[in-house]
Amino acid sequence: MKNAKKTIIVTGGAGFIGGNFVHYMLRTHPDYRIICLDCLTYAGNLETLASVMTNPNFRFVKESISDRKAVYDLFEAEHPDLVINFAAESHVDRSIENPSIFLETNVMGTQVLLDACRKYGNIRYHQVSTDEVYGDLPLDRPDLFFTENSLIVLALSVSSLIFSTCLAISFCLLTIFALISLVPTSTIASNPLLP
Repeated sequence: MKNAKKTIIVTGGAGFIGGNFVHYMLRTHPDYRIICLDCLTYAGNLETLASVMTNPNFRFVKESISDRKAVYDLFEAEHPDLVINFAAESHVDRSIENPSIFLETNVMGTQVLLDACRKYGNIRYHQVSTDEVYGDLPLDRPDLFFTENSLIVLALSVSSLIFSTCLAISFCLLTIFALISLVPTSTIASNPLLP
């Protein structure tokens, strides 16, 4: 049975961006229940959340998004309406030293969250990231910005190229896959450029 109030799972909520989002949501939506899922790596700091720990609409869970059992248990217990994923390994220099942790968190962890969203009722999912994942766009070039009318075929081609050439930066694919999931199936099926 669904909770009466909206329940949002915020992953990476002990990080700088995620922590600010948790504070914002609890302040502006006091009727929402916010569940923070964070494994407290180098980027997570529990002190970021110290002032909300006693809020009855807040719960902190120390687990990794890559731990399928822990994520599924959390979804079963909380019945979320929405998942907002701030959890990610970042800093490109770190990906060169240890690319496997980037794959585990940024790719496999995101896959666990997406699987849980589908398994527990097609729960809405938002992927949030930094320019290290999305890339940097010049603000004076609006023709480069993504819109609902952007050529999704280009994103598919780029994702194939990236995946086949460089697994160390494959967390960039998550952005492309997230964009693809926003396009209605009929739009993709009617595209004459696709086989």
